[in-house]
Amino acid sequence: MSATTRTGGLLDGLKVIDLSLWQPGHVATQLLADLGADVLKAEPPGGDRMRPQGDRYLNWNGHKRSAVFDLKNPDDRARLLSHVAEAEVVVEGFRPGVADRLGVGFDALRAANPSIVLCSLTGFGQFGPLSNVAGHDYNYQAYAGAFTFREGEQPAHAGMLVGDMGSGLAAAFAILAAVLCARRTGEGEHIDLAITDLLAAWVLPTGPIDGRDGTVAAADDLPGLGCYRTRDDKWVELGVYSEDVLWSQMCTGLGLEHIAALDMSARAAQAVQLCAELTAAIGSRDRADLIEVMLPLGVPMAPILTRDEMLAHPHFWERGVLQHDDSGRLRAGHPIRYGEHPALPPGDAPTLDEHRSVGFA
Repeated sequence: MSATTRTGGLLDGLKVIDLSLWQPGHVATQLLADLGADVLKAEPPGGDRMRPQGDRYLNWNGHKRSAVFDLKNPDDRARLLSHVAEAEVVVEGFRPGVADRLGVGFDALRAANPSIVLCSLTGFGQFGPLSNVAGHDYNYQAYAGAFTFREGEQPAHAGMLVGDMGSGLAAAFAILAAVLCARRTGEGEHIDLAITDLLAAWVLPTGPIDGRDGTVAAADDLPGLGCYRTRDDKWVELGVYSEDVLWSQMCTGLGLEHIAALDMSARAAQAVQLCAELTAAIGSRDRADLIEVMLPLGVPMAPILTRDEMLAHPHFWERGVLQHDDSGRLRAGHPIRYGEHPALPPGDAPTLDEHRSVGFA
């Protein structure tokens, strides 16, 4: 193992196992590693999916250790669980249910270590109407009402992967809160962090997003990415990147079977033509009908919701991101779900210097 040995950091002694394969988990565990945590990257055979991405991978995986585990192999799974017995934190970003099927869900981890903290980082959470929907950062922004709307222009997503980055930061915060509780009580915690919940909780207090400067590409560099207008003058965001199977499913749902077999390189080479075909096909159907067709196919096509549309979506109410306080006011709930120790409901803000003579409770 090649990690640098360090002592004296804020999180010195904290042992973390990182099963995540994408940027949100990388960011979360990097923040912990930066403060002295001992982070073991438990990578699948062939390595982390982001290893080929150069500086992007390097910048979010410094100071970590690496070991390969084939979780479908009973011996490797037992080896991982032996590490769990010595760790305090596990981070994973599988689709809901996958960790359980691989034998590394919360129940299995807690059997190995009753005080373990598991952070599950996903797009839409472990439960709720959207929990099994596929997507990438811009799809999460679309559902959360986080796009900018300007008269006469297509909606604009943020100029950075705010969902990936923000969820990594939020995960680090939630992990440390759960570790403090586990050290005090001996009880573990399952953190259910949905990227879309976090973004929605940020959108609610800020009001409509309007007039932001920035440039927008019609479909980035690939026809499966970007904004498309629907027949009813609404918009959807496509999130088909390198996944050939998702491209094929999308084309089938749109009645474009003649281009369904194109791989990523072929799509890039024919981007202008394919964008035109997608524009015509999507523009011939209403947004609600398109989403109804695409969701069962697993296609990451998200409706680009306005803030008001997001506030009416049942997913965020069921998840507790949107709720009413005791006075009936619409509030943003804590954006992260804790299975064993729920967060407090929204409360009133203190007045200036209100607790000067009280200190900590």
